[in-house]
Amino acid sequence: MNPTDTPTTGNAQNSTQEAQKTDSRNHSADLSQETLQNSPQDKPQKSPQSSSADSSQAPSLKDSEHDSAGSSQDPSLKDSGHDSAGSSQDPFLKDSEHDSAGSSQSPFQEDSLHSAAETPQTSSQEDSVQNPAALDSSRDPSPKVSSNTPAASPQSPPRDSSPEAQPASPEPAKTLPWKKIAAWTAAAIAAVLLLTYLGVSIYFRSHYLFHTTINGQDFSRQTADDARTFFAGEANAYTLTITESGGKTEDITGNDIRMTWNDDQALENILKDQNAFSWPFAYFKETSEEVVFEISYDKSALEKKVDTLNAVTAEPIQPQSAYPEFDGNSYVIKPEVYGTDLDSEKLKKQIHQSVAKLEEGIDLQEEGFYKAPKYTTESKELKDLCQTLNQYCKASITYEMDVPVVVDKALISTWLSYDENFHVTLDEAAIRNWMAEFGKRYDTVGTTRPLTTPAGKATEVSGGTYGWIINEEIEFPALVASIRNGEVVTKAPACDQTAASHAAQDWGGTFVEVDLTAQYMWYLENGTVVFESDVVTGKGSTPTPPGVYDILEKLSPTVLIGNIDPETKEPEYRSPVDFWMRVTWSGIGFHDATWQPAFGGDVYLWNGSHGCINMPYYNAQQLYSILQIGTPVVVHY
Repeated sequence: MNPTDTPTTGNAQNSTQEAQKTDSRNHSADLSQETLQNSPQDKPQKSPQSSSADSSQAPSLKDSEHDSAGSSQDPSLKDSGHDSAGSSQDPFLKDSEHDSAGSSQSPFQEDSLHSAAETPQTSSQEDSVQNPAALDSSRDPSPKVSSNTPAASPQSPPRDSSPEAQPASPEPAKTLPWKKIAAWTAAAIAAVLLLTYLGVSIYFRSHYLFHTTINGQDFSRQTADDARTFFAGEANAYTLTITESGGKTEDITGNDIRMTWNDDQALENILKDQNAFSWPFAYFKETSEEVVFEISYDKSALEKKVDTLNAVTAEPIQPQSAYPEFDGNSYVIKPEVYGTDLDSEKLKKQIHQSVAKLEEGIDLQEEGFYKAPKYTTESKELKDLCQTLNQYCKASITYEMDVPVVVDKALISTWLSYDENFHVTLDEAAIRNWMAEFGKRYDTVGTTRPLTTPAGKATEVSGGTYGWIINEEIEFPALVASIRNGEVVTKAPACDQTAASHAAQDWGGTFVEVDLTAQYMWYLENGTVVFESDVVTGKGSTPTPPGVYDILEKLSPTVLIGNIDPETKEPEYRSPVDFWMRVTWSGIGFHDATWQPAFGGDVYLWNGSHGCINMPYYNAQQLYSILQIGTPVVVHY
């Protein structure tokens, strides 16, 4: 090799190498930018070719750097070597050092990434700064000679600048301010709501609003044609049901009266009158419309149908007013009866109206087509009347008999009546009749009473003057007054005469008993015989009268005087006695009879008395001592 040619060759090689680096960097920047635009997510991989190129180039550069640091060189080379020793060395040298050290990513690749994010002008400026050798070469055209610098091998391959070897740096995300996002979102929502509101408003220009009813039928969100179709179907299948008293029903159908109908645009007018833009408010309220359809039907056919209804043709039952009724405890108002007597003209008029409105039924009783009674359970007159009647029924009079006799509401209610003006009357004639029956039942004087003698003989006794006699003339007005005043009282009835008890044997347990058949007598106290004796009673012409009496007086002594003889004008007899116990005011009584030869047996048949009960002297004396005035005396056969 010619020594004079070496510097030139070396410089030429260096210039060629620097130019290749510059071209390679520019080309890599272009490829890197294209790679980022096309596939920012791809992870760059280092090309095997690029790695071998870096490896082959690195020793040459290191040797050059070493030589320039230890020998006398051209100034330009020295400057270059100084730069290589400092921090501002050529990027290609740094790249080579990093690559030889085993770095997985080339600084050249980093430059390419930075170049992809910058403008082309910036990339050119950086290349100029990072490549001072090239700049010096351009400023100094004279060749730089270094005897110690070996020539670069022309076979050194250029640095791999393929896109696969470049890194993919993610592009930074561009964000909008949150206030703008909120504003755009609110605007979008408002637009949607406005469009929805306007759309629904347009919808309700041809549809009924929410909760719209027509003749009781809900037509919400339906059209007038929907309503017309519905009512047309109703007319075709129309049936008017007539409910009679008692629940029986009869029907009038649209076919019976040849019905047709026309709404005369009434359904459309409801749509026109509604405010479609107020649909949000309509959701919370109800709108009720009534439409009277122009119903066409055969009126004569309807009249004939009404005339054939059973409610019209049946024999009518007349209505009955409510009235007070005694239910056993008090007076209550018995409900009225409406009957079946119809007001036919009123019914026909209502049927025409119901057909016009397509109503489904008429209840004859509830709607007042039957003739109403004059008074009902709610009538004030009846309520006042019941109050008055119940005031009478508050009275309760209890008579103390063997079994108490009570005059209360059950009996009083039968004596009450009222007239058409609701004036209450207490039937006093009925009360008097009841009082007579009461006296007849409990007046015992002269009545027949059963008894059993102390000797055990069962018999009866009738007649006499002893027993109960109720004073009806006194008790009747007292009873009426008690009823009118609503009194509650317990008492004995007013009586002219009383007895020991109201039992069947009203003489009680203390009495004198005379058996005319046995010619014997007993005195009992509280049912026990305490005295007994044989007696002589009246003879056949003057018998002792049977019956129940009582002791009217006691005398000791006295003279018994008989009846006046019409011929002699003198008493039939004058008989002094020591013990006299009167039984009747006609002259019958107990007394001693010392003139009788015997007592008991059949003596009364041949030596009987004038009707008195003759007793032995000492027996008469004993009876006189124990007998009290008022003691009952029972005389029987």
